[in-house]
Formats: sequence, structure tokens, C-alpha cells
Amino acid sequence: MKQKHNWNTPLKSVFKDLQSNNKETENAALKELRRRFVGLDKKEQMLVLMYHLRREKSYRLWAYSRLLDLWDDSFEAVIYDLWDRYHEEQCAWPIVRHFPTSYILEHKEELAIGRNRPFVIRRLCEDKSYVIEPGALDAYEYLWVISSTGRQISVDEVWRLLVKVTKEICEMKNAVDYASGETFSEKLNKMLYHLDKMGMTYVADRYRNWYQKSLDGITDRQLWDWYRISTQLHLEGINHPYDILVERLANNIDGLKTIVI
Repeated sequence: MKQKHNWNTPLKSVFKDLQSNNKETENAALKELRRRFVGLDKKEQMLVLMYHLRREKSYRLWAYSRLLDLWDDSFEAVIYDLWDRYHEEQCAWPIVRHFPTSYILEHKEELAIGRNRPFVIRRLCEDKSYVIEPGALDAYEYLWVISSTGRQISVDEVWRLLVKVTKEICEMKNAVDYASGETFSEKLNKMLYHLDKMGMTYVADRYRNWYQKSLDGITDRQLWDWYRISTQLHLEGINHPYDILVERLANNIDGLKTIVI
């Protein structure tokens, strides 16, 4: 049976229902408004966004992410006021994307709240004279900023970063970093991706060759299958696959340091 289609309620009526004291009516109107948001024209979308920005936090969070792309300078004063009052991490997103660079530079530490720091620095790098402070970013974040802003980086510096991150992975053994892909590490996968994007595939390939030799033919899929079966059988002394993979790299990291590109 085909899905039943209904006429859209006039937008004016939907906005009126949003002011209802009946929670069920208000929630239905909110759901309807968000469902139709993409199909509204700019003037109507701006009304919807402004409505959300003037409500409680859950509403504001819905609006912040959409302001990354759907920006108008008329939002600047409202966002400035919200940031001044709440300092919410997501409120910084449209600020970093759309406010003047001079404002971002002046408030860069405040705006770098949560996971915002690499985005703040990437925006500041639009000024070619801006120098990224040593240690301001993790290695994979640094490569992302370099890649996305068109800045240059030497082969030697890239290799030092790859060695540094590999060493950190071996020392920390943080399974949260586990990822599926060409390596078992999300950090390494991101770095190799950005090296390819920057036209430095020849450097990334040297690392990939070392990585594969270090694993000595074993794949993370094989390890996970073994780990899953072993845990189902309640076998004791089972190492997490991430630990085993890290150990393989740690045994060969001295060879990584000596590779010359």
C-alpha cells in the first residue's frame, strides 16, 4: 500500500502551534518545522533558525550546526550575545567560520574550547603570516590544517611526524584509536589520507610498506576474528587485537626511524 500524503500545514499555523501551552502540540509543530526546513526559502529558514537560537540549549544546538552553511550577517549580533552568555562549544562553530579573522585571533583561546582548536587555527591560517605555535596541534591535526590551507611542509618534517605518532601509539596503547582502514589506527589513517591529498603519496607509500612488513602478513581482520571466537569460548589470557598490532609496530619502530626519503 502506498504511503498516504497530506497537505502541508500553513507555516504561520505551525509557528503559532510552537507557542502552544500543550506540550504535544508544541512538539508536533517543532517536528513539522524541522522536517520542512530544507524546503523553505531563505526568509523562512532564517525565521526558523532565529526561533531556535532564542530557545533553550537543545534548540540552540540544532541551529548552530546549520549556521555553518546557512549564514547571514544578521545572525552575528545574536551569536555574539549567545557566546558571551553561554560559551557553548557548538556556538563557537559559526563564529570560527564566519566572524572576522581579527575577532578570532583576539579570542582564539576561548574559541578553542572542546575540539575546536584545529578549526580555529585553520581559520587563522588564512592569514599567510600566521605562524602555528609548536605543540598547538596533534600531528594528524597539524597535517589536516596544512592540507586544507595549502601550506607547504617538508618531507623530513612529515616523516618526523609519522615516526612521532607511531611511537605515541606504541607507548599509549589506546584502543579507542582503533579504526578499520588501511591501518588499525584512526590517527595514522588520517595522516596518510592528507599526505595523499597534498600530493605526497610517495612518502605515504614508504610508510605503508614499512607498516605492512611490520605486521608480517597478519591482518587486523584475522586478529579480530580470533579475538571474537576466543572470547566466545571464554579462553583466558586473551590480548586485545589492538595490543597485538601495536606490539608488532613497536618491535620494528627502530627501522622506521632510519628510513631516508
